[in-house]
Amino acid sequence: MASPLICFFLSGEEKQVLPGSRLWKLPLSGKGMDSSSDIPCDPIPREPVITIGDYFSAAGRFLSENDFSILKTGIEALVKQPVLTDQIDRISVFLEKHGAFYHPLKIQVAVHGSSPCSFVLNGAISIPGLALIEKEYHLISGLNITYANRYLPLVFGVDVIKTEKGKIGFFLGEWFDGYKEFHATVDQGTRQIVIWESDGTGHTISETNALPIYQEISRILTYYYDLETFEQIFPWHHAAGDFIVRQKADTMSVRMITVRGYAPLTEFSAADSDKKANILPSLMFFCLNLTLRMRLDRLNGTGQDVMLGDKTIPAVVHGFLQALDEKSMVYDYGELRVSFLAFVRQFSLEQMMGLMAAILDSHHPVPAEMRLIEKMLVSHCTILHAVFKSL
Repeated sequence: MASPLICFFLSGEEKQVLPGSRLWKLPLSGKGMDSSSDIPCDPIPREPVITIGDYFSAAGRFLSENDFSILKTGIEALVKQPVLTDQIDRISVFLEKHGAFYHPLKIQVAVHGSSPCSFVLNGAISIPGLALIEKEYHLISGLNITYANRYLPLVFGVDVIKTEKGKIGFFLGEWFDGYKEFHATVDQGTRQIVIWESDGTGHTISETNALPIYQEISRILTYYYDLETFEQIFPWHHAAGDFIVRQKADTMSVRMITVRGYAPLTEFSAADSDKKANILPSLMFFCLNLTLRMRLDRLNGTGQDVMLGDKTIPAVVHGFLQALDEKSMVYDYGELRVSFLAFVRQFSLEQMMGLMAAILDSHHPVPAEMRLIEKMLVSHCTILHAVFKSL
C-alpha cells in the first residue's frame, strides 16, 4: 500500500486518481481497452496487463521504501539541509507521458519550512526499458562525477519493484523546472520549431531563431566526449525528447535528460602509444556524425522524419569548436581548435563524402532516415566542407 502522503494524478487532470476508479483500471499503455467500457478488448490476454493503478502503486512503494530514504536524499540535495519524514507534507505524483522506454512521472513534494521540490521518476515495465534503467542511472551518476559542468540531471536512487504482474523499475532524478521539449513542426506551411508546454500547447519559433539551441546541444555532446578514450553519449535523438530547452529573455538554456549509452563509436586504438595520433581522426568522425544527426527529427516528435535546414550545419560546427576550446584548458594537447581545423582542411569534398558514407555504414540509420540522408548527403557535405574552409 502507498503512503497516505502520496496522491496520484494524470497530467492535465485536476481530480486525484483513486484506487478502484475507472482511470486506475486502465492499461498503462492506453491500448487494449475498449473506449466504452472497462473491459479489455482481448478477452484472453496473453500476459498480465499493467494498469495505471498498478504503476502508481509500484511508484508509491518505491518512493516510500525505507522511510522515504531515496526521496529524502533528493530533497536534501535540493534544499541543502537534512530533512525528516515528518517534514514531508504531501507527495503528488503525475503521470506525464509515455516514451519508448520509460513512463515518466513528475513528483512534486511539499516540504514543511521549505520551497516545494520537483523530481522525475522514470519507470520501465518493458524488457528493453528494464534492461536500460539501472544502466542509465549509473551512466548519469558517473558522468556527473567525472564532469565538472553539469548538463544532466542529478540522480538519487534506483530500484526494481516486484509486483504480481511483473517487475517495474524506477530511478529518481532531478526535474529541470521551466525546461520544455521541442521538435520540428510545420506551421502554416512553413517549417518551424515548436516548444511544448506541459499542458500540450506550444509556441513556435523559426528554425533560424532556434539555431542557438542546436549549437548548445552540439557543445554539450562534445563536452561529454572523452578525448582520450573516444567515449561519447550515444544513441540520442531529437524525436525522443532527449534534450529540453528553457527560454529566458533572449537566452536559450539546454539540458540533456537521458543517457542510453556511453562508449566509443570508432575503432581507433586508445592505447597510450597511439592515443595522440588518433585524437584528431576520432574527433573528425565524431564531428561529422554530429553534424548529420543534429539535423534529424520527426515532426512534432512522432510524425514524419525530417532534416533541419542547412543553417543548422554551421551552428553545430561552432558548438563543437566551443567545446574544443573548453577541452584545451583540461587536456595537455595545445589549442585543439587550431589543430582540428588544420587537420580537417586537408580533406577534399570527395574524401569527406567518403568518410560520411563510412559513418553511415557503421551506424545504420533507420530506413526512413537513411532515405532522407541520401537525398541530402551531397549538399550537406558541400556546405560542411565550405564551413571548415571558411574558419
